[in-house]
Amino acid sequence: MVVFLSLLACSDSDFGLSGVKDPVAKAEDTAAPFEDTAETADTAPEDTADSDTQVTEDTAPTDTAPPEDTATPDDPAPTDDCTETDDLIYVLSRDDSTLYTFDPASLTFSSLGKVDCGTSQTPGSMAVNRSGTAYVRYADNSLYSLDLASMTCSSTTYSDRRTHFDSFGMGYSTDSADTWREQLYIANATTLGLLDPSSGTVTTLGRLPSQSELTGNADGELWAILPLETPAELVQIDKTNGTTLATITMRAFPDPSGIDTFAFATWSGDFYVFVREYGMGSSTDVYKVTSTGAMSKVLSDVGFDVVGAGVSTCAPS
Repeated sequence: MVVFLSLLACSDSDFGLSGVKDPVAKAEDTAAPFEDTAETADTAPEDTADSDTQVTEDTAPTDTAPPEDTATPDDPAPTDDCTETDDLIYVLSRDDSTLYTFDPASLTFSSLGKVDCGTSQTPGSMAVNRSGTAYVRYADNSLYSLDLASMTCSSTTYSDRRTHFDSFGMGYSTDSADTWREQLYIANATTLGLLDPSSGTVTTLGRLPSQSELTGNADGELWAILPLETPAELVQIDKTNGTTLATITMRAFPDPSGIDTFAFATWSGDFYVFVREYGMGSSTDVYKVTSTGAMSKVLSDVGFDVVGAGVSTCAPS
């Protein structure tokens, strides 16, 4: 959902991409070979991966199967839930602060307009909640709220001088797969935290192996991208203590020393990673990483530099 990466995206000035930290033990390695299927922004490649299908043997007798649970949730979502937020991925450009939606199904971007928060600072990360508000962190670690319907930007009570949390990526995740309620998670170079946007307070939850961006979904999952690991990784993390639950290794991920900006978000069980490498005239490339670990470049040089990506928990998971 650091650089504007439920996550989120980052720039090298935010996170110092020249260094690499020692990785921690991994729960599962689902690395797969890289395939470059880059297309222009108006052409979607055929995706033949069947990453969401699992075949299991059902040995329960048909006359003893438990009845379907049709109980009404004890905490139903509000009637206007998800009406103010698109279920696509939101991305923010670095150079002119234009906000776009990205449609993973068609691989197209649609401009929503420029974000004007009254600051000369460069945006560094973004997260989007299900009630239609985006939170944008800038290079000076100030945090603003953006109403997605009106594109009105307002300052928040968050203060880095008070929290000393430094530069962070962020993303929303629901508390579990059985609830619509969500929380905003943040991550700096070493630490996972929980941010309350209304009060600006941060609760420290646990340690992380290295700098990351975050994204989450309606299944209650929280994922981090770790571009400084060797090789780079996507990891599902325990929201209570920051430990790694599952790992997807990205062996074809660009060399961290050559990365200018990066961001990522999850959508419909897959991950979309936005990376801009150094080079005159180059802009962001878009990679798709499936839940099985297959990685492919689906767009090259989209024409602007993505510094933040965010997806609400209203998006398909």
